[in-house]
Amino acid sequence: MFCSSRRKQKKQQKINFQKHGSLLLEELIASSGGKYNPIRTFSSHQILQATNNFDWSYEISQDIFVWYKGTIENRAVLIKYYKYELFPPYNSYRDIAVSSMMSSHKNVLKLIGCCLEFPRPVLVCEYPEMGALTYRGGAGMEIKPLPWNVRLKIAKEIAVAVTYLHTEFPRTIIHRDLKLENVFMDKNWTAKLSSFGLSISIPEGESGVQDMVCGTTVFVEKQYAGTGFVTENVDIYNFGFIMLGLLTGKRRLHEVPTNGDSYKRIMLPDYVGEILERGPFTELIDPSMLNSTTHNIPDHLRLQMEAFLELALKCISFRPGENVPRMIEVAKELKKIEENHT
Repeated sequence: MFCSSRRKQKKQQKINFQKHGSLLLEELIASSGGKYNPIRTFSSHQILQATNNFDWSYEISQDIFVWYKGTIENRAVLIKYYKYELFPPYNSYRDIAVSSMMSSHKNVLKLIGCCLEFPRPVLVCEYPEMGALTYRGGAGMEIKPLPWNVRLKIAKEIAVAVTYLHTEFPRTIIHRDLKLENVFMDKNWTAKLSSFGLSISIPEGESGVQDMVCGTTVFVEKQYAGTGFVTENVDIYNFGFIMLGLLTGKRRLHEVPTNGDSYKRIMLPDYVGEILERGPFTELIDPSMLNSTTHNIPDHLRLQMEAFLELALKCISFRPGENVPRMIEVAKELKKIEENHT
């Protein structure tokens, strides 16, 4: 009986490998224009051994997939397992293909290889020693209490990575899933962008591409949410949320107290707008990133934070009439903010 079960398992693994291998090859050719590097494959045995059969205690972070810490060939790795049924249009083959294309960038989580023997492909990536930028606390996903200079550096590095995604390849690639939960940190607190499964290419010579709307509607760039037309603005809008999250320490949908013990949920840009209307700018600042109180912020840091907020609001088009900057402009401006006020 055991031998029969084992043979069936081996047969299914072979079927999975052939199916996933064929679809991955198609995606690699489509995404890279036929110019791609070979991707190493790992066995299901190696993955199961590395994660102790996907033991929950090995979990690092989760979304519609789960990240596990593991060890393969005496090397610490991060393993991405699609534990739940995927819902369209998340594309695990595209995740592997674009991760491979982006792996040479220092601010992208490096893909080491993949496993094609499970019902859904598994990614094997470098292990970021400091883990996910966010962690699960009593109130859900919260930003780690990092100092301001590290948060500013993180924003700059992610902007540089997204600029590379937008400009380095024959066709502009839009990430479409930029959020703090998809950022990891290595031992030097270098930011590593991950999760390219919702990414989409814009045809050469075009400003955008038509596609179904991905993600929670309230977090999606307004024109894209209404029309399904994907442009660079989709990433720039989401990046504005990342910047506001880094500055305030708040989640994208933030709870604020009302009368009595009740709370209301409010979008982060709206929360920022309410604070700016009624009180000082310093009320927005996450106090965990300062050595001093928010009422005693050194002038050079205040200038940085004010310029940072101004740029974040431009990304979200929070102020009517302002042009949305391109990501390369955002990256340059963040570098300038970092250099000019130190």
